[in-house]
Amino acid sequence: MPPPLTLSLSTADLSRLRWAVSPAWELLASIRTLTRPARHVIHMPWLSEHRHDPLLAGPVTSAAYDLTAGPASHLPGFLAPTPLSPLTALDEELDEVRRTPADVVRRDLTAVFGDDLPATLAPMLQAPGRELETIVADLSRYWQRTLAPVWPRIRALLESDIHYRARSLTERGPAAMFADIHPDLAFDQATGTLRIARRRPALLDPHRPLEGRGLVLVPSAFAWPSLYFKTAEPWVPVIRYPVRGVGTLWEPPAGTADLAPALGATRARLLDLLETPASTLELAHRTGLAQGGVSAHLHKLTQAGLIAPHRTGRIVLYSRTARGEALYR
Repeated sequence: MPPPLTLSLSTADLSRLRWAVSPAWELLASIRTLTRPARHVIHMPWLSEHRHDPLLAGPVTSAAYDLTAGPASHLPGFLAPTPLSPLTALDEELDEVRRTPADVVRRDLTAVFGDDLPATLAPMLQAPGRELETIVADLSRYWQRTLAPVWPRIRALLESDIHYRARSLTERGPAAMFADIHPDLAFDQATGTLRIARRRPALLDPHRPLEGRGLVLVPSAFAWPSLYFKTAEPWVPVIRYPVRGVGTLWEPPAGTADLAPALGATRARLLDLLETPASTLELAHRTGLAQGGVSAHLHKLTQAGLIAPHRTGRIVLYSRTARGEALYR
């Protein structure tokens, strides 16, 4: 194995440690999942639905597929800008991709593909701006067909992970928090060094001081089981890691029959959905209820001690308490 990548985190870098959600990254990683199904059996329910979709195999997505099918663990950096908020929207990220400077596009393509650039991507070297417009449109269509219908479920799992990791950092410190994120991560608090085990040679220098740029941690459903990182300029350094609880992502919701007589069908359904934390707005979308009605039911469940609210950035998420979980045992 090649030597580990080492990141030097100063006190300033640690103070700027943050978590974010990246719809664009999930989009790209899901394409890799479709092209490598044997490595991602944990997503088999989703793969079974989309693996042989004829609309995903035509020329409209060939360039997007080729961009994500480079050397394992390496993607052109411009495709997935570092997100800076748990509230990042896909349109914002794709707009940033669309505006990537031409020299950055050429640099990243050369770094990833070298002399083996697929023929479908050759026009990007001559007219990056025009080609990016086409690729972004392709990616948007792909999103609407494959991920938009399940994004609330994925996002809830990602937000739950962020809440858990932030609490772990506060209660246990950075060394324990990083070790819990992935076995390939090890943080030495005495030296401020984060070591990242690598399966293949990196495209850049294996030692990277962050120099006060901070570090963004991005949980990902489709990253499983790998760890991805980007430290190159001009982006804020980012590590993308498998989200906690990804094995539950495609499980059908638990039945509500036993709880409905005691709680009422609507509150029982909401309690079911809170297997992973969710906001009032998300629950309204998933149930078809008015947001005010959902809020009233959540208030009653909170009063009963079955759920509790907690804040993640500007979003208030609800999750089951130990008392609420006990109803499912």
